Amino acid sequence: MSWTSEAGGGRDFNLDQYALPDLRLSFQMCGTHWREVSTGWSYPAHNHSLFELNYVMEGQQFMDIEKQRHIQNAGELLLLAPDCVHESRIGRCPSMSYFCMHFDIEDAVMYERIAALGSTLFAEHDELTVKLKPELERLALLCSEQSDEQADESFAIRASLLRLLLELCQYAFSLPDQTQTSSPSVLDGRGTESARRLRERHALEKKVQDFLVGPETDGVWSERTLLPPFNWVGLFTVMVPDRSFWTKPDRFFAKTLLDDTLSEFGISAVATGDRRLTAVLFMDGYSVPPLEEYAADCRRLLERSLNETVRLGIGGVAASPGELKGLYRQSLRGLGLDEPFGTLPDFEFMNRTIRLALLAIESEYAEPDLTLGGLAKRLQLSPNYLSGLFTTETGHPFTWHLTRIRMDRACALLKGTQMKVHQVARQVGYGDQAYFSRCFKSVIGISPISYRNQMLEH
Repeated sequence: MSWTSEAGGGRDFNLDQYALPDLRLSFQMCGTHWREVSTGWSYPAHNHSLFELNYVMEGQQFMDIEKQRHIQNAGELLLLAPDCVHESRIGRCPSMSYFCMHFDIEDAVMYERIAALGSTLFAEHDELTVKLKPELERLALLCSEQSDEQADESFAIRASLLRLLLELCQYAFSLPDQTQTSSPSVLDGRGTESARRLRERHALEKKVQDFLVGPETDGVWSERTLLPPFNWVGLFTVMVPDRSFWTKPDRFFAKTLLDDTLSEFGISAVATGDRRLTAVLFMDGYSVPPLEEYAADCRRLLERSLNETVRLGIGGVAASPGELKGLYRQSLRGLGLDEPFGTLPDFEFMNRTIRLALLAIESEYAEPDLTLGGLAKRLQLSPNYLSGLFTTETGHPFTWHLTRIRMDRACALLKGTQMKVHQVARQVGYGDQAYFSRCFKSVIGISPISYRNQMLEH
């Protein structure tokens, strides 16, 4: 028996009763940052599907909203409506600092009331500015703090956001109902069309991120009907090694660049991780898409736009969403952020010949003369036939499996021993150190020395 049916058992003794309607709302914050700039700074004209609160802390800012100039002095607050075109630059002052917050509310009543305020400049002593100032300054301070107590800081951000949202909503609801002046797209109860698309993308990002970092499953993502239509799904990860980059607003810019660039090839979802962004692209073409080209283009764009070194780990392309977790692990291996290969999979139901061949590779990987031809001869097969069996039964050729085992062992030796690189190379079957280093970098994404240094750093 459910709690609702049990709760209804005492109705005979009720004198009176009433209930509030069921309610669900969600709040999305992104691209929130504090910034200090000097003479000559400007931000080009742009628009987005989010509300924006822009608070000048010191100096002066010129903000053009739909080609109308607003002069914003220290202590003044600008509320920008979704989809308005705006641009800004520093005013008549040597330096300026401001705090900027972008947000969306998925609730018809609250969205309509706040949207009805339009794009408005509030003076320093206006009611809304006075109410929001403590939370805006608290959030700006949290932007610059690098606390070791991340859980406490995360809670403080959420608590401050809730207080800010409460004050904003109370102010909006204290005014006469102005929703009749809102645009039809706002009055439909769901916000603008661009806001709906934004929410769909955020929902997809959360679904993808939860799947990638969630607990291991049977490898099948059963909710395919809740995903965009696709024939192929691809995944790659980009990482900026500089830790300080991830405390700056450019990280949001990088994510936006990836979303915009990949939208040309399909429907994308960009998940944020520790010093990395993982792009998942749902594509509906019939031929296998050139994901490596897309990823390389994105890397070049990020490096050019951000002026940062960007590393790339390619997961690959699959036809099933259940393979995303494997692609994700592969992309991390390419960045040296995960165990490169792990143990061999369970081949219980695989062709007996391939099981024997894989066991031979695992035990004899250190032999430099281990080749497909030699292995085929021992198994009394032709090399072409054995090569076809490898690809048919495992999805990968012989060389992939051999390299797989060798790189796995090489990473373990680099991480767990003090062996020289040339010694590690010989231990895993490579007689030539230079060739080993090239192979290692092509698989792992960095050189053996860099991998060892990175492991020591972690």
